[in-house]
Amino acid sequence: MEHNRTLSIIKDRKAKRFFILGGFIVVSAALGFMFLISQQSRATIPSGGKQVEVEQVSYRLYESSNGINPGSPLANTNTVATLPKVGADFRLRVGLQNKSVYFKKLAEYGSGYEHNCAIMSDDSVYCWGNGQYGVLGTNSTTSSTVPVPVYTQDVLNGKTIKQITTGYYHTCVIASDDKDYCWGYGLAGRLGDNGIVQRNAPYPVREFATTVVSQIAAGNEHTCSLNSERKLYCWGRGVNGELGRDVLLGSTTPTAVNMNNFGTESVKQVVAGDKFTCASTVEGTAFCWGSNITGRTGVGLAAGRTQYPTEVKGFNGKKVESISAGDSHACAVIFGGQEVYCWGKNTKGQLGVTAMGYRNIASRVSFGSSILSGGKTVKNVYAGGEFTCMVLNTGEIYCWGANSKGQMGNGSITGYLPAPVKVNVPFTSSGETSMYAGKDFLCALRTGEMYCWGNNNKGQIGNGQSSNSPVMRPALIAPPGGAVESSSMKLRVEYAKKGSTATCSAVSSSDWQVVTGVSKLAYSASGPADGTNINSNSTDPELPAGAIASRPQSLVRKSGVAGTFTNAQKISAGEVGVWDLALVDKGLDRNENYCVRVATDTTVAPGSSIDSYTMYPEFKTAPGSLDIRFRDNAGATITDTGTKFGNSTISNSSVATSALLSNSSSKQIEVTNTQTSSGWSVVLSASDGATAKWKRTGGTESYMFNGTNGDQGFLSVNFGASSVLASGSSLSGSTCQISGISKGVDSQFKVGTATANGVTLMSSSGSTNQLGCAFLLRNVRLNQTIPAYQKPGTYELPMTLTVTAQ
Repeated sequence: MEHNRTLSIIKDRKAKRFFILGGFIVVSAALGFMFLISQQSRATIPSGGKQVEVEQVSYRLYESSNGINPGSPLANTNTVATLPKVGADFRLRVGLQNKSVYFKKLAEYGSGYEHNCAIMSDDSVYCWGNGQYGVLGTNSTTSSTVPVPVYTQDVLNGKTIKQITTGYYHTCVIASDDKDYCWGYGLAGRLGDNGIVQRNAPYPVREFATTVVSQIAAGNEHTCSLNSERKLYCWGRGVNGELGRDVLLGSTTPTAVNMNNFGTESVKQVVAGDKFTCASTVEGTAFCWGSNITGRTGVGLAAGRTQYPTEVKGFNGKKVESISAGDSHACAVIFGGQEVYCWGKNTKGQLGVTAMGYRNIASRVSFGSSILSGGKTVKNVYAGGEFTCMVLNTGEIYCWGANSKGQMGNGSITGYLPAPVKVNVPFTSSGETSMYAGKDFLCALRTGEMYCWGNNNKGQIGNGQSSNSPVMRPALIAPPGGAVESSSMKLRVEYAKKGSTATCSAVSSSDWQVVTGVSKLAYSASGPADGTNINSNSTDPELPAGAIASRPQSLVRKSGVAGTFTNAQKISAGEVGVWDLALVDKGLDRNENYCVRVATDTTVAPGSSIDSYTMYPEFKTAPGSLDIRFRDNAGATITDTGTKFGNSTISNSSVATSALLSNSSSKQIEVTNTQTSSGWSVVLSASDGATAKWKRTGGTESYMFNGTNGDQGFLSVNFGASSVLASGSSLSGSTCQISGISKGVDSQFKVGTATANGVTLMSSSGSTNQLGCAFLLRNVRLNQTIPAYQKPGTYELPMTLTVTAQ
């Protein structure tokens, strides 16, 4: 009689990704969430009765945070970023710029009288003040108390402006074609147009055809220019020698300055005052020529005239960095910015020296050492009618001289102040500061903000008023485009799946949806309270070219279906309003591109509209993952995935044994879906495919697992006691349900049939609400028929458990 033997089936511990009747492979995909940038978005929003163009210009993605500031940046400004995981909370800072024109550059190098001009952010020109003789260039002689655009429909059509200068009753510019144009009072030929007639709009200067003009300076009744070859040309009244030519005559067209006295030195700057002209060289020498009255040329004379450029005296070998000409005096900054020298008329203390009277050579301005303490230096000096101002490298402004019209900006009117007085200009941002000094009024400009003060009898301050009462403190001058006032916008965020459209602008209007607290792209439940004011942060989106400052707004984190927000702070022309959006992916389709836009909610803000877009933030959702594992009832992953059948005894006929592939507590099959809404299936199959067999450990014996009868051996799957459960919440926040989830049907692995090498254990018909859910398959039983007369031992069969998206 033959002895009975025991047959055991145990795990092969060397197979790390397979199991003996239970090893499996997890099929997953990398998580990704990407924001892309295409073009720029523009919008038109009325403000104060004007149309203010607002453009979406920047964004940056960050990790989520419970604080006012967002978490760590996920990428640079306007750069693709990947979220940490599917369904992650994140922050998005978005910048919207007020694209109205703002003040970019003040008039320079001249000696203006009762009007002022500035180059705007779009390189156009606006002027204001006394319009007599057409000096504002508006094609009329009308005065204006606010900035108005210079007429550009004729010779300046299609051109932009590079530099502007103002004289007593005329104005000149250098345009983008490197030519100069003038307008205003034509007497004495100061317009350079080969005539003496009045021009109410820009008119070309009669330059040589090949001349490239690099600087222009308008004096009282004459004008000078510097070309790219460092040659000087002047025109207008010349009887005082201010033209620097070989005859003491005026000229209605540019005439070359006699530059013999410059020697080999190269001119870098030219300025013009009343009846005199000055220039400085790269080598640091100052030259002046013209009327010597009151010592304004600084050549040591106080009468007569100096016909040719002559070196200014009194510097004692010190080098000049820059120079400025006023009415009857001039000033220079010395290299290193520690000293300022002035010369000429000094009846009101404009030279910054205690003793009144003129100085016919350069004299050092007296100011206490504290003004330039701590590394401060003088950047520029500005000579006006009978006063002078300087700007430090810190942006601080000091003035001295006449104060009968409030030129000192300190709230008082006095005869004069010969010592420098600090002017407190309430700029709201940092940056380089420049100035304009007129006859008895001033303007200061920093990053688009312009303040003016002094005489306003002709509207030259530009604040919309004209009065004989001086403006004694700096007054903010509104740019012509206007501001977006606080709370004037009612906005919402919208999103749409890009789909097969080439651009976001081609997405159908019906596809856009509002971001709310319950939408698929939703406001996060994490973070500070909605509407909390935010601060500028070192990691904010970078300012785009042409922007002057950032204007932080608020954090947006709506709940429920509410979705509108406003601008908490005024956004001035050129500024970028920045909002911080706390967002979360709550079930967007995976691996799809989405577009985002900020829109005006006209239901809460009648009259406001965003009517054009040229840029949309665009992001791509992660492909997600479809994961499978064995887990216990506590949610822990099972690492010992082997399935052990019961022991069997050798027989002269086939025998059956069974095992639980999964149970209801210590070993459950779990599928987690963050990838597909189209369905999936779980299949159990032999790892070796068509060649798979049960094999004896340490031997060569084997038998089939997918035979057609008991003599061959076959394996079947039974679902009689099995069940499917849902766990957790979907990405949309709803409780997970088993709707659409099915367990398999009893099946046998059988050669020649559909189940020859794979049996479906569980499947999903597809549901968007499944994203983020986990599904558990319990109590699946395996039955194995073992053929007769098998050699005793331990037999193994590597199996794979696979989940696949449909």
